[in-house]
Amino acid sequence: MGIIRAVPDLERVVGERPLPVMMKSIDHLDPHCLALLAHSPAAVLGYVDAGGRQRAELVGGTPGFAVAESRSWLRLPVPSSAAPGTGAALLVLVPGWRETLRINGTLAEDGLLVEEAFLHCGKAVLRSNLWGPGSAPEDAVEEGTALGPAAAAFLAAAPFAVVTSRDGSGCADASPKGDPPGVARMIGPTTVALADRPGNRRTDTFHNVVERPEVAVLAVVPGDVRTLEITGKAVVSTEDGLRESMTERNRTPKAVLKVEVETVRLARNDALRESGLWDSARHVDLADLPRSSTIWTDHLKLNETAGAAAELVRAGVNEPLLRAGLDEDYRQNL
Repeated sequence: MGIIRAVPDLERVVGERPLPVMMKSIDHLDPHCLALLAHSPAAVLGYVDAGGRQRAELVGGTPGFAVAESRSWLRLPVPSSAAPGTGAALLVLVPGWRETLRINGTLAEDGLLVEEAFLHCGKAVLRSNLWGPGSAPEDAVEEGTALGPAAAAFLAAAPFAVVTSRDGSGCADASPKGDPPGVARMIGPTTVALADRPGNRRTDTFHNVVERPEVAVLAVVPGDVRTLEITGKAVVSTEDGLRESMTERNRTPKAVLKVEVETVRLARNDALRESGLWDSARHVDLADLPRSSTIWTDHLKLNETAGAAAELVRAGVNEPLLRAGLDEDYRQNL
């Protein structure tokens, strides 16, 4: 059937995690993170609810809604259904900017204890045209254990989604996925699939799912103030027919995340409406943000991974070269 059930098998298919990529993360909020948080009106929070279910919700409403009270403590709105003391992850959105900030840690009643922060590459945002023209908003809502007509139509129109998951130790992750409309493919009323596209090469979701299958997927449609949350259990599939059906730009994914649906919730989201994500007049002036290549350069130097290989990475990082390589990567590997 082509289901991957062990990390060595996964890495034979999608590749190992390169050391320089893993070293782009730091264990605290630095000035770059603070600058991005100050401009962000919304983020997707991956968390565990009181029933132990993996969840995903868009939170926020106004720029600076998440406040860093120290290098390791981030105060932010926490859903009432969340279970404090469990792993949680935040995908921070900055309207008009192609990159996203990812912050992982442990949830409390009023915020997040930060354990990891890093910048995610902008390919998902670029592929989805997330900040492009939005569609006319719809009103239909839906809730159940399968994708009904309204949820199916929303999913078919959605170019951007965030997958939240945890590893076997409970450490959380929220990963962005972007494609033309239909980023999450509906295979049937209780099955959806998302392709593995070129990204930051951490493959966090796949590694997590091999250890713990519970996931939540939150999909959005530019211009719409509803979100679609799907929860369920996932596997990493290498089925030829499934992979080939998700070919994009003549590139067939090496693997596909296949989710068996347990709950579906299509609902209006107040934080999304208040944040104005789809209002181009409220998009951030990119001159007010640090360059992504500068953030990655500084984070590589701040990373405290031990060993001779890590020392070579820190010593060899060069912002102009990293910037040139990044631009070429975006051109060639969308």
